[in-house]
Amino acid sequence: MAKRALGLGQKNREKKRKVESGSEGGSRNATPTVTNQIQIELGEGVDPDNELAQLHGLWLNYFKSERDDEYMLNGIVHECDRLIRQAQEDEEMAKQLNDRFHAIYALALSELTIFKAAEEEGKERKLVSEFFGNALDRLSYGQAAHPDSNLLKLVFAKILLQRIPLEYIFKLEVDSEEKLDLHQKLEDAKKNFVIVDSDLELSYEVLNMLNDLLDIVENFGHEDDIEEGLDSDDEDGIDLVELKTTHPLYQIQQQVPENYQWLRSSFDNLLESIKEKDSELFRSVARSIGELLLKEAEEPASTYLSIIYGNEDDDEDVEPTDESKEAQKKAQELTKKALEYLEKAQNEEDPKTWVQVAEAQIDLGNLLDYQSSEQESAYKKAEDILRKANKATKGKFQFILDNLLEKE
Repeated sequence: MAKRALGLGQKNREKKRKVESGSEGGSRNATPTVTNQIQIELGEGVDPDNELAQLHGLWLNYFKSERDDEYMLNGIVHECDRLIRQAQEDEEMAKQLNDRFHAIYALALSELTIFKAAEEEGKERKLVSEFFGNALDRLSYGQAAHPDSNLLKLVFAKILLQRIPLEYIFKLEVDSEEKLDLHQKLEDAKKNFVIVDSDLELSYEVLNMLNDLLDIVENFGHEDDIEEGLDSDDEDGIDLVELKTTHPLYQIQQQVPENYQWLRSSFDNLLESIKEKDSELFRSVARSIGELLLKEAEEPASTYLSIIYGNEDDDEDVEPTDESKEAQKKAQELTKKALEYLEKAQNEEDPKTWVQVAEAQIDLGNLLDYQSSEQESAYKKAEDILRKANKATKGKFQFILDNLLEKE
């Protein structure tokens, strides 16, 4: 792999450094940060002097990092600006500004909104709105030049899904009635989503953004409860807040189940597109599918368990009803399917992934007939996994094992 020290947009960075240092007395001797000279890893056969290759390498550095370096993002944006100015005077450079260039430019602008949101207080996020607008403008230029680009469609979906919570939902109350057309924005994002084989990790991130958005919508109005310690994944769950039909989130809230189905189907398609079955991306996607299946199993599981075990004061056995049998069957099917994906997601180096399988085995055991051989088998599998995980982590998951042993 070729590596070189990268100094993108040096003049722009020098200007920015002077502006920033001005608040400290305008010193010209400011200490350079590590982002001024970054080691960029380029693919085999890539010209290390190619400016677009450098730009792509820098973006990947940011994309695969902790994403806490606003200065690096500004460097990417400044370099994109410089290349555009150069392209206005250099026909050869103009030809090189491909769809990936426009994608990187738009992505960098949209990522900067995260930092701008942290800077802006109150209910108006003017900088956030401005940067999202600039990102979409840049994307429209790219799509005009490259109308068949799937990468630009994917980036458009990402920007929309990032914008809905960051610019709009954060300021909403339960009684809000603003006309924000959020449902249409979500539908536009789904319509433009496409799996790009050269950017599978970005494809995965876009789907994760939708997953996060649906979770936000489900928990909307319960933010204070969650802050006080009620987990949105608690066993008893929390009821959806009833919104007026005029509320900006009403339509999205009404279609949460359908959107989860679309999301799971898209994750399935993404998993099939990943050729490296032992990659972390494959395991992450498989885990996401497994978790969505467990989530779908929650309602029928709750129905079954409440009918069969709901009356703690009644010592007599409860006869299964048609409703409980149907709920039990559906919950079992979904949980067994979830287990298949969670087993694919296991990482031999990460005991947490083993424990996730064990917990799903416990869920399955709870859905099997009381004290049946199948139930005992499910619990035993979970116990074996938990003992292995505890041994590897010096008892980190002992509390889960203790709870399981109380069942037996």
